[in-house]
Amino acid sequence: MIDTKNPCGGFSNWIASKDKNGGTPGRKNSQEAVNKDEQAPGLSNAFATNSSTVTLVFNEPLDSLKAASAAAYSFDNGLTPINLTAIAPLFNKVNIIINKPIEEGIIYKITAKSISDCSGNIIAGKNLAKFGLSQSADSFDLVINEILFNPLSSGVDYVEIYNRSKKLIDLKQIYVANRNTSNAIANIIQLTPENLLLFPKEFTAVTVDPAIVKSQYLTFDQGNVILLNEQGNIIDEVNYSDKWHFPLLHNTEGVSLERIYYNAPSVENNFHSAGTSVGYGTPGFKNSQYKINEEVPVEITISPEIFSPENVLARRIN
Repeated sequence: MIDTKNPCGGFSNWIASKDKNGGTPGRKNSQEAVNKDEQAPGLSNAFATNSSTVTLVFNEPLDSLKAASAAAYSFDNGLTPINLTAIAPLFNKVNIIINKPIEEGIIYKITAKSISDCSGNIIAGKNLAKFGLSQSADSFDLVINEILFNPLSSGVDYVEIYNRSKKLIDLKQIYVANRNTSNAIANIIQLTPENLLLFPKEFTAVTVDPAIVKSQYLTFDQGNVILLNEQGNIIDEVNYSDKWHFPLLHNTEGVSLERIYYNAPSVENNFHSAGTSVGYGTPGFKNSQYKINEEVPVEITISPEIFSPENVLARRIN
């Protein structure tokens, strides 16, 4: 029997008998769990599906009765849960209807407490998440901030994205692409099939294999990366080249190109090789070569206003 209302009595707790008679009625089961689950569940993600509903995503199935308890959550900004549902069949997601509309542009926080998995492990450290209403990304809201296109033999390519806007942008609505030999946009890939918010002034790294263990890309000396929104409009594009690297670097393998100014165009003089102090790359973090403002006004004052260069030099020598 499978309990469709609670995973603790469902699929994950049952397995086919290995007994030659097909079962062990009145006897010890033929299969027993060897590895006891002692890992506490964690809150991985949160997002607003609309102005009145928040969805929480956990890293494992929960006890659905405790997960659907209003007392198990606390919000900021005056929000309170009024209706909760643990989503079958995995029960690792919870939909929460709240008491008042979520306002655009505001970042909310939720804390999960007194929630447990099927082994009774209670959520502990990883219990806080941010959420809010996402907005569509327009041109230059997101920028391509770092590119590793020539990885080490044991590594993979990655592209880092930076949210320079004030918007909460759902990466499910963002696509990465490049251009083919006819200069048409090609190889369009959705960044993630799941809702995942990128908050203002935050970074995210996109790669074929975050663990860097499964596969490799072919490497090229030049190419391009394009970010598209859900309408197919270009948000940012970088046409990079190996020549963009620091000229004195004899080997650029494993060295990423970092954006210097977030607000400047995506051109050659706005990218630089990542520094040796950070291991030649900073995926998901602030660049080693970044600058906040493209132009910083500087005023130089000389006192006295009239002087003799020869006299100044003479004083220094003497």
